[in-house]
Amino acid sequence: MPAMLHEGFGLVQRLRPEHLTSFITAEADLFSVWHLGIPDVGPDSWTLRVGGLVSHELTLSLGDLRGMPQTEIVSVHECAGSPLAPTVPQRRVGNVRWRGVRLRDLLDLAGVEDDARYVISTGLDHGVYDGTHHERYEKDLPLAKARDGDALVALSVNGAPLPVRRGGPLRLVVPGYYGTNSTKWLDSLTVSAHRSTGAFTTTYYMDRPEDGSGAAVPVWELAPNSCLVAPVDGAVHAGEPVEIWGWAWAGEPVSSVEVTTDGGRHWTPARVARRRGYGWQRFSCSWTPGTVGEHVLACRATTGSGATQPTTPRRNRVHQRVVFVEQARSR
Repeated sequence: MPAMLHEGFGLVQRLRPEHLTSFITAEADLFSVWHLGIPDVGPDSWTLRVGGLVSHELTLSLGDLRGMPQTEIVSVHECAGSPLAPTVPQRRVGNVRWRGVRLRDLLDLAGVEDDARYVISTGLDHGVYDGTHHERYEKDLPLAKARDGDALVALSVNGAPLPVRRGGPLRLVVPGYYGTNSTKWLDSLTVSAHRSTGAFTTTYYMDRPEDGSGAAVPVWELAPNSCLVAPVDGAVHAGEPVEIWGWAWAGEPVSSVEVTTDGGRHWTPARVARRRGYGWQRFSCSWTPGTVGEHVLACRATTGSGATQPTTPRRNRVHQRVVFVEQARSR
């Protein structure tokens, strides 16, 4: 086991929604979350093992991976929030460029057996979370998602090598899925007929229905979500048009976004840009407030399959902001 640079749960919260003004989020501005600490890793001795239900196991160095064909994908990177408070929205999110080896290429190189159904990923981080010691951080993916051609074993972010705090030198990236599934400090991939038995797949990151009925389901695909970037206080005046805009995202493309300026009594359709890769989509609409005072703005995204953001406590609850409309400026 490697020594740990930082031990225990950690979080570095970066930009608030009103500061997410760029399509690509700078790596230094992206949030960082770890459950078990940050391991002290050495890239010179790093290896990635691919095993389980495969024709032959692989052991690959960073040099081996760098020598393979590289793919770049733009993708929203969103934290699912605390598994101890799964209905509390966090809005830890950014949009970045990942580059690395397609997971599908590694699986094809190893030769996946017919009874395989999942790919289990483990990282080198270990330690105490929620009062229990965990030997490894471990997650799983459906084999179909692992082989869709978009999941990466990533070596870089925004054109630079992955820093250790970001899971470097090697991490899994699963576009369209919550960040909890993109295992950091990746050292093994195991093809399996069954899901992982680790706590981060059986105890944590399993969603229960709001009404308490039905079985828990894995926190995999991104639920529709959105955030308001503008306007903010000090930028809105009665009788003067202003642009309301923000970002919307989901596992599948967002097909529509609605905006309200009166706390949800009336909703107005916004213009929504087409999705690029798995990136977030800009939405906007014009608003000319007629009265001075507080206005409750909110946005909600809907996908082509009909999934939409709820107003009830969930991790993707509708985002609201109170904006004070000031007196019209003298001309």
